[in-house]
Amino acid sequence: MNKVKKDIWNNSYPIFIWLVTEPIVGLVDSKIAGLLGERSLSGVGIGETIYFVLVWVFVFLAYGTTPLVAKLNTQQKFRSLAYFVNYGRNMSLLLIFIFSEYLIGSFDPSLEVGEEARIYLWIRSIGITFYLVNMHSTAVLRGLRYPKITLQSALLVSTLNIFFSYCFAIILDYGILGIGLASTLSFLIISIYSSSVQRSKLRLLTQSNENVDKNYLRKKFFSIGFQILLRSMFLTGFMTVLRNQASLLSMKDIAIQHVLLQLWSFGYVAIDSIAIASQTLISEHISKGIKYYKSELYSNLIQLTAIISIFLLTTSYLFLDKLIIFFAGESFSQLSNTQLRLLFSISLLFGSFAFLWDGVLLGLDKVYEFAVITVWSSVIGIVLAIYLIQRDPSIISLWIALVVSLVVRSFLGFKYQRTE
Repeated sequence: MNKVKKDIWNNSYPIFIWLVTEPIVGLVDSKIAGLLGERSLSGVGIGETIYFVLVWVFVFLAYGTTPLVAKLNTQQKFRSLAYFVNYGRNMSLLLIFIFSEYLIGSFDPSLEVGEEARIYLWIRSIGITFYLVNMHSTAVLRGLRYPKITLQSALLVSTLNIFFSYCFAIILDYGILGIGLASTLSFLIISIYSSSVQRSKLRLLTQSNENVDKNYLRKKFFSIGFQILLRSMFLTGFMTVLRNQASLLSMKDIAIQHVLLQLWSFGYVAIDSIAIASQTLISEHISKGIKYYKSELYSNLIQLTAIISIFLLTTSYLFLDKLIIFFAGESFSQLSNTQLRLLFSISLLFGSFAFLWDGVLLGLDKVYEFAVITVWSSVIGIVLAIYLIQRDPSIISLWIALVVSLVVRSFLGFKYQRTE
């Protein structure tokens, strides 16, 4: 393994384990909800859709933080770094306080969601602040080259979540309420841990004497935040359409689409971990005045992505049926077919490169391009999903829309990351 690949590995594997644990916990929650009954599984599926929107509205806390922290750290502008971290944390908590209640309230009451989903959503949404505090703290630490804290926090919160979920939902018989309560309690504990580690690491930085351009850093925070927020709104809107259009079909379609999207999220974590790690590596790279395009880092990132994407294409096509049966039950086996397996596999192939370009563009400080390609691909996906579901009301129509959207996103990303 060459030096560049080793650097990618050391920064990627902690993120990989973090990203793996999130869908695993989601799948375990689905399994526990499935034990409670089809109604509970559907409730978790719809509730997760809305919670997904709430989280991704504030995802700029991670995506907008790591590259700039890495840049300031490489340039040894430690006073500016400390100001940016503290300002970002304070403003983010203020925005969450102002808007989260409105966003949650906008879904209540809803005849489409149902009582089961409302119970799950409301109790879990209490913990959204703790989730986002942990997201911001680990993003800062990755920019400072402490990716293992992401690993530690992921393992701890996942273990707690699974344990609490089983205890509350099954043993104490709280049902779907227990599943949501488990998540909230777990993220409360982990946010305390990651915040304390972040403060201790920042105190280790040596003092620098540069003048802190507070106006620039504040504008940078809001500029990055707004563009990533806009991008997240379109992306979550598209993913919500994919779930909600399934809800127009049948109870089984809601449940199977939920399981498929959880499996899909699990499928791309290897690439996403490389993409997130690349934000730090590329930001450091160009901060030293080194050109990224056609560099050794550029070549190694593409090689690794190609290998992983082919592996995902093959294995998902061969084993998707068995995974659906394991997580959803035998009664869902007839919903899978060759066409669905092929679409699912192709989505992972093109999605791998789409996610890689996301990380590359953020590392290159091309936040505008990062946002634009997702906005356009999401609009295309939404229009296509609604059109196809009217012509052929089936899960297949929704996955065709997802594949087309990812193809557009991957080609645009490839185009934009070639120029600096």
